[in-house]
Amino acid sequence: MIWQFPLWWFGLPGILKGWVDRVFAMGRTYGGDKLYANGVFRDKKALLSLTTGGPAPAYVKGGFQGDIDAILRPIQRGMLQFVGFDVLAPQIIYGPVRMDDAQRKDFLAAYAERLKRIESERPIDVGIY
Repeated sequence: MIWQFPLWWFGLPGILKGWVDRVFAMGRTYGGDKLYANGVFRDKKALLSLTTGGPAPAYVKGGFQGDIDAILRPIQRGMLQFVGFDVLAPQIIYGPVRMDDAQRKDFLAAYAERLKRIESERPIDVGIY
């Protein structure tokens, strides 16, 4: 599963969060022993593909916006891993509004290459809180 979205107030846009709330429902996608490694989506992969408003240096530990891994952890661990997905490294384009057309094309070409071999990617460790 790939979620494509702009980082919105340090999280998912409301419409995507609402979809998660309706689709990832207790009893259907989690509950009882259906959590994490025993989740209904075990052996399936999930990828966050997102854009940010700021440049990459703003999203590091101690940066203006803070560590992007910490920002994404509630989504990767608390939503995707919680229901059993193996979470892949996020695909992030930092500040696309500040890129020229050549930079955007390069990014899209690299992403297309990644998607061609995505089945062989190993999940990341999103950690525990």
